[in-house]
Amino acid sequence: MKNFFTCFLFLLVVNANYASIDAKVTYEKTENGYKILAYNNEFCPVSVKIDFKITNLKLKSINNSTFVIPAQTKDFEITTLEVINLKKAYSISFKTTNNYGDANLKLVTSNYNYDLPFKKGEEFMIWQGYNGSFSHTNENSLDFNMPEGTEIYSVRDGIVISVQQENNKTCETKDCAKYNNYILVYHLDGTFSEYSHLKKQGALVKVGDAIQKNQLIGYSGNVGWSTGAHLHLVIFKQQIDKRITLKTKFLTGDGKKPEFLQEKKSYTKNY
Repeated sequence: MKNFFTCFLFLLVVNANYASIDAKVTYEKTENGYKILAYNNEFCPVSVKIDFKITNLKLKSINNSTFVIPAQTKDFEITTLEVINLKKAYSISFKTTNNYGDANLKLVTSNYNYDLPFKKGEEFMIWQGYNGSFSHTNENSLDFNMPEGTEIYSVRDGIVISVQQENNKTCETKDCAKYNNYILVYHLDGTFSEYSHLKKQGALVKVGDAIQKNQLIGYSGNVGWSTGAHLHLVIFKQQIDKRITLKTKFLTGDGKKPEFLQEKKSYTKNY
């Protein structure tokens, strides 16, 4: 008996915060169904949510709609689908949504003590702190009041995942958020740090660079959604459709006392 199959593949790649992610889901026909495969050309894991629409097929392996694709992998087998009745027609279609990181990561707090993001001997004020009333509502982010061109130093070891430094437009409304310049860094515990509002061509690192804690990585600016020159710093865990921002402690003064930074207070770095 001849079996019949149809495959209507609808691949929609969406991510919550960035313009493009170099990862893709595809499929390969097998004797009894399909293999669902993926590649990820990014330098961190990428999570993919797959919404299947299938006829006369069943998921044979992992029964999960969100899958994590390791960094720098090709032909990674996500799952398989097996024909239920070979005498009947079967079909598959699906759409995907993806984002950086491991969306299944259970981490919700960070016990790591971060370095301050500026060089030794300097002092800066936190203009807006965690859950600030201007633009940090329900967000654990920090704004350091910095003149444009201030040297920015990495707060933790990691690998650079994304860099945007071509923008120069600024305004005081959320409409300008899309014009932001930033450096995005992935950490080994699965969290990310993002340094935002860099000046145009203000990044000193590129995608794929392994950076060390307290390394000079760029220069502050006043680009994107901004009311003045500053550095916006956020540590977060990434989910498919949103960030989980984290309150983190920083080493202040001589570097012996980690603490949560407070809005309108100034902090020095002597280490």
